[in-house]
Amino acid sequence: CQTIPHPQNPDFYGRNDVLRDISAAYKRQTSRPASVAVWGTPGIGKTQIALEFAHRLWSSGQETILWIASGTTAEVARSFNDAAKGLELEGYSATNTADQNRRLVLQRVLNTPFSLSSLFRYTSNQRAHLDAPWLLVFDNVESREAAIQNWPTVGHGKILVTCRSMFVAEADSIAEATEVPALTVPETTEMIYKILKRLTVGLNGGQLEEDATNRLSSKLGGLPLAIDIVAKQIKLSRWFKSVAEYLPYFEDNQESALKRPKRGGADPWCPRDLHNLWQPAFDNLNEDAAELMGILCFMGPEAIPMFLFRGKDCRVDEATNILLESALIGINDETGIIAVHRLIQDSYFLQMAATSRLKSFHSALVLLRTHFPSQESNGAHHFYTKWDLCGRLHQHVIAFRDRCQSPKYRAALPTNEPTFIDLVRDNAWYMQFLQAESALLSILGDIDNGSLLAASIQRSLLGLYERTGRSIKACEAAEMEFKILEKQGVFEGNNSANANSNVGYALVSARRAAEGLKYLDVAVAIAKSHPEPERYQEYNIDRFLRNRGRCRMQMKQFDEASRDFDEAEYFQNKMHGPNSHYHGETKHERSKIAAWQGDLASAAQLSHETEDLVSAGKPTHASVMATLYRQGWIAMLQGDHDAALKHLEKALLICQLNEPHRGNAGESARVRWRKSQVYERKGMVEEAKRLRDTAEGVKRELLETGDYAVVQDDEEAQWDALVGLLY
Repeated sequence: CQTIPHPQNPDFYGRNDVLRDISAAYKRQTSRPASVAVWGTPGIGKTQIALEFAHRLWSSGQETILWIASGTTAEVARSFNDAAKGLELEGYSATNTADQNRRLVLQRVLNTPFSLSSLFRYTSNQRAHLDAPWLLVFDNVESREAAIQNWPTVGHGKILVTCRSMFVAEADSIAEATEVPALTVPETTEMIYKILKRLTVGLNGGQLEEDATNRLSSKLGGLPLAIDIVAKQIKLSRWFKSVAEYLPYFEDNQESALKRPKRGGADPWCPRDLHNLWQPAFDNLNEDAAELMGILCFMGPEAIPMFLFRGKDCRVDEATNILLESALIGINDETGIIAVHRLIQDSYFLQMAATSRLKSFHSALVLLRTHFPSQESNGAHHFYTKWDLCGRLHQHVIAFRDRCQSPKYRAALPTNEPTFIDLVRDNAWYMQFLQAESALLSILGDIDNGSLLAASIQRSLLGLYERTGRSIKACEAAEMEFKILEKQGVFEGNNSANANSNVGYALVSARRAAEGLKYLDVAVAIAKSHPEPERYQEYNIDRFLRNRGRCRMQMKQFDEASRDFDEAEYFQNKMHGPNSHYHGETKHERSKIAAWQGDLASAAQLSHETEDLVSAGKPTHASVMATLYRQGWIAMLQGDHDAALKHLEKALLICQLNEPHRGNAGESARVRWRKSQVYERKGMVEEAKRLRDTAEGVKRELLETGDYAVVQDDEEAQWDALVGLLY
């Protein structure tokens, strides 16, 4: 018998990873009944996942599946009443109370004529003969209490809970919980085309249609309900015959675009609009939570740092918990970063009163202006010292500016305030740093390309290219600096040592280690031709030795590389003291040597020591990303796949945070490739293929620029060549 409320959804898409997680969670549990909760923001597809899971289980021969709608007390009562009536249970009557029907249904689930209370008198062995396999689905549970009231305590069955709140999902009574993630842009595009009955993205419109679909997909933020609504609007429309035709309408009329189309009748699987789905949560916010939500609407949807709200007047912790419990936001406890879905932002902002919008505008302005560095306090020429902070807030200043200056709201918000103008100006100044390459190249166009000034510009370009993995361009810049200094007759002492080191370093980064070694040998020899302390006071001998050690590692000369790192650490102690960031660099390289030599325990220990040294005061620095990536690789080699994925997820998060101002997608592509290897080892072939395909696409795009080194026959080195040598 089953009371699944809807037939299988023909438009159900993907989610095999979540369905696998649910099945695996049940298999891991030894106590009965086994229980799993799937949770996430409204519209993420929890109910559809539960429906698909229930139908698949029923098709496989499951004997009993009962579905209890649990959004309200009335829904629970109606579900038990419908189940008792539909199952034609002995003792059912139209005059029964809700509790009587609940007891009848649960007795049937347990396949026993006894009352629930009498079951506690039996031993566990006796109970095993009283019940049969079953699945009980509690859909849309709003509180822990609501779940516990109807929770079977015995039986060889499974309980599946869907809820929006992480707090409900992690209740003591529920054994395991899994969050439902948003779909990726490629998955969103594929889902749209499935609903539109188009087999491939390229059909029916070519590149224009493909580009429009990808743009629309990015705007929907991977929310399945929004994707379903929008795709069916296009499918049922008399006016829009393609995504390209529909996209301008969506951009100008988002509120209407996210409503179910009336044509074609009500959707039996999810008839509600997005705004109706979220409005109850909006209405239940207290004053502090509503204020915080209003401020978040002015920020970018991802990577909102919690430090913005420290010391704020409203009770942030309580307000944050309310938003979390309502599943309106998410927080990564390890990084202190808030995320809010962009469609939730837009929906909440649309329903705000004008006075509330104005108050949130001023609150957001104060927060961003307080934390975003200003030219007055830092000085234009020292802005780079706040580079990381600017990078973390840049996207939020842009989002704030765009929200305030949109035609629909510009007249209602005081964008002529000096504080607002100063904030936008300072962010524009930071953006000039993002445009550093074009700025430096434009300077080269105005000066003598053979001058010493041109040599210094080439050195700056070298650093810019190398930190983003563009090693071919880095080699060109390093060699140009070398030639200028040689031609200008200043090729001696420090100039010569640094120029040789720069060329050698760039060549190693371009996977030309044998050529680079000659230059690095010269740099080390020049420094060593002077006695201490001049050797380390006047020359960057520690850097020369670290770079030569990296070169020898690439050539698999591990003993020689280790000796270079030993000597580099000797000078690092004299120049920077013990346990400096530079000690983290040498430990990072030593960990790779240990792993290559099969000493994985030492490799793991060295990598964790590296993390302690390089993360101090800058937890999102690219060197931290590189360390986490290394830890993921080592854990994979050790066979600890769960730990490997945990390290790689953290590394990917830092990559995504840094990409806007580092301008290189190669780092995140490399992490995704490594994750695909872990998933392959776990037997998760589809997920591995998805990640690998995404990473390979990025790699192809980068290599097509001609700026990145092409490596043959060594897959590991191919991916390392997409990032700077340090990483």
